[in-house]
Amino acid sequence: MRLKILYFASARDIAGKKEEFVSIDDAKTVRELAKKLQAMHQGLKALEKTTRYTINFEIVGGDAILHEGDEVGVLPAVTGG
Repeated sequence: MRLKILYFASARDIAGKKEEFVSIDDAKTVRELAKKLQAMHQGLKALEKTTRYTINFEIVGGDAILHEGDEVGVLPAVTGG
């Protein structure tokens, strides 16, 4: 399955890009995809507890099912003042 991954805030800094396409065969849920992305971009593991994910611009939980062509957003917590 081919997915478009969009990185925001510090996730963008860690990945070194704002988006990328990934092909995965063994990840069916957002939680499984998150583990794959953490393996690809080591620094994402540190953001694990504060990162939310979207599928096609809707915030979803870790059990959300992925489909071919989905656009997945990686949204770490944002701080500032």
